[in-house]
Amino acid sequence: MLISTHGIVFHTTRYADSGAVVKIYTEKFGLQSFLVKGLFSRNSKLKAALFGHLSILDLVIDRHEHRNLHYIREAGIYIPLQRLQDDMSRSSLVLFINELLYKCIREEEPNPALFSYLVTVLQLLNEPGISLHSFHLLFMLRLTRFLGFSPRFAKAGSGEFFDMEEGLFLDSEPMHRYFISGPPAEALERLQLMEFHDLHDFEISRSVRDTLLDRLIDYYRLHIPDLGEMKSVKVLQEILG
Repeated sequence: MLISTHGIVFHTTRYADSGAVVKIYTEKFGLQSFLVKGLFSRNSKLKAALFGHLSILDLVIDRHEHRNLHYIREAGIYIPLQRLQDDMSRSSLVLFINELLYKCIREEEPNPALFSYLVTVLQLLNEPGISLHSFHLLFMLRLTRFLGFSPRFAKAGSGEFFDMEEGLFLDSEPMHRYFISGPPAEALERLQLMEFHDLHDFEISRSVRDTLLDRLIDYYRLHIPDLGEMKSVKVLQEILG
């Protein structure tokens, strides 16, 4: 059955001599796998450049309910995101966000709110005036709402220790090692009140930002045990400075 939908490219793997298996998070069906025969051949109707990291595509797909692999009949750019390719800082953020999404999202079912959030985030990241240095931190914090382990923030000043197992701030140090304290905890408490356009006012040192990123990844690992190593982190931290 031919169906029109939008999709965000998560991953492309070469298949056979010139084909590819492409994982795309679609608006109508969630995460789907597509076999694209001859994608890397000269005569392919579909160009490999379309399937870059987190490209937002307009698709016509041939989908069958009980198959693991489907087919793409037509594809084109739905929302152009040129700055994400041309700017090194934005490109490093795209690689990090892409890796995180690929490891976190497995559901083969629609989630319109999540799809809308991802499209909005990518459009924001493409805006010329957006602040980039803590963009990934706010992205991770907001993404937890869709993954089922959003922190339960109370009023400001509700505690000095963020308990990663319980997802809340406490007045006293937890009896385990999974917590955030000190300047990174203070930054996290401020960050949860922010919107992406407010990030110009979110001033923290590089060391606090890097520590908070590492601890947020630990927070994700507690709730997604097979998250594994985030290979894009070191490059991201180096480029953002």
